[in-house]
Amino acid sequence: MLKADRERWERMGNSGHLYDWLDYHPGLSIRRRLAMRLAYTNRPEGKGYARAYNQLMRADGFDTNDKTMMSQMAAVLWICDIAEHKQILQEILDALSPGQRSRLNTPIAARQRINTVLDARAHGTEEKVKQAPLTLAKQQLAEQNRKIAHLEEQLAAAQNDGSLFDLRRDSVDHIIRVMTDPSTISEHKARRIASGILAELKARSKPGG
Repeated sequence: MLKADRERWERMGNSGHLYDWLDYHPGLSIRRRLAMRLAYTNRPEGKGYARAYNQLMRADGFDTNDKTMMSQMAAVLWICDIAEHKQILQEILDALSPGQRSRLNTPIAARQRINTVLDARAHGTEEKVKQAPLTLAKQQLAEQNRKIAHLEEQLAAAQNDGSLFDLRRDSVDHIIRVMTDPSTISEHKARRIASGILAELKARSKPGG
């Protein structure tokens, strides 16, 4: 597992996604326990613990002088050690769109979002914090459902009368789009229809036509 962490770091460096970072948690937990034993303490704190922990990290190829990386790893432990933190993170991710979720890509950013929810929970304003992304997701889903319903109505109407447009009700632009859509009619046939319409109108415009 510790060797896997080193290989993972060689592949991703500081540019991984959130789940890539969270995958470090098992290895970090092992190093933390070893560091506490080496420092003869039962708490992950103090100079002796910090020195032992950094030595273990360096032994596995991590640059402990990289403060950003070390802060990211500390955030991984903070998130994954406490069930409530992991649950809140999952709720946050579930409320985001795929694009928003991809932008929440570091443990530090995730920790900040979780702390926002924890603070709101302590002050009884959690629903307001969660409302914005949840409302947006619901609105997007409702809009998609409306579009699907509209397309289903159009499809049902076309299947019922066998036509793709209604000459009395549909706009000229819609009829033209249908009549020139390669998926419904060949270009050769469309041109023949257009020529026929022009010829018929020309014939009718003649005296006695």
